[in-house]
Amino acid sequence: MNMIHNKLVATTLAAGASVLSFGMLSQPAAAIDLTFVSEGDTVPEGWTNLNWTVEGRAGAKGFADWEFSTKEDDIHTTVEQLQWNWQNDQEVPWLLNWDGNTVSFTLGGQTIAFYQDNPPAKSLNGFYLWTRATTKSGKVDPGTEILLNVNAVNGIAVAPVSSSAIAPLGEGNTTITKNYFASDTSITSLSGIANMSWLEGSPNPNLENARSRVGLKIEGFSTSTSVPEPGTVAGLVAMGMFGVTSVLRRKKA
Repeated sequence: MNMIHNKLVATTLAAGASVLSFGMLSQPAAAIDLTFVSEGDTVPEGWTNLNWTVEGRAGAKGFADWEFSTKEDDIHTTVEQLQWNWQNDQEVPWLLNWDGNTVSFTLGGQTIAFYQDNPPAKSLNGFYLWTRATTKSGKVDPGTEILLNVNAVNGIAVAPVSSSAIAPLGEGNTTITKNYFASDTSITSLSGIANMSWLEGSPNPNLENARSRVGLKIEGFSTSTSVPEPGTVAGLVAMGMFGVTSVLRRKKA
């Protein structure tokens, strides 16, 4: 009987250790991976639009027009906006936060936001980065570029992902780039760089009222890919510990 009991204790201890080991291995890693999913207008299958967009553009000189805004995506209505004077090839840091109801966007010490009582979904683990550059005489010369990148998720540095568009030759011609990315971790914040540049001798699109001829967008999605929550792993570890403790107590009794 003792031999059987000892084997049971050993087996349960091993199982508990195995669960503990599994829990340790399954803990969220410090690294966060962003994966390129697709390019173009087609939303990836199973993705739910969270009904908000952060939009940036060349705008207009001074306070004549906005350069960044939050929008309710369903009706494309501007909710809040901020002013920004673009400088040639200046790297402009930005921060986006999402808490399940409110998206907020901070740039240059200014913050704009959009609150939804009942968004289509709460989780954010997918997004697109969109850029556009349209050639317009006297406003946007060929070679003018808009770049938008993400270099951190939830405050953790990641391998940067981006979208960029360069105004092509030919009056009225347009370049649009729309890249979809998925995260292996639920997103509470995104941060990165916005950059607008133009060739020497070309007009500053901001000063020439180019508005949306040079622009960018960020839009959030809830994807069909489930992201394990830390509590799930903690539960498995707890179960393993409970099994070990129970057997040891029986042995002591």
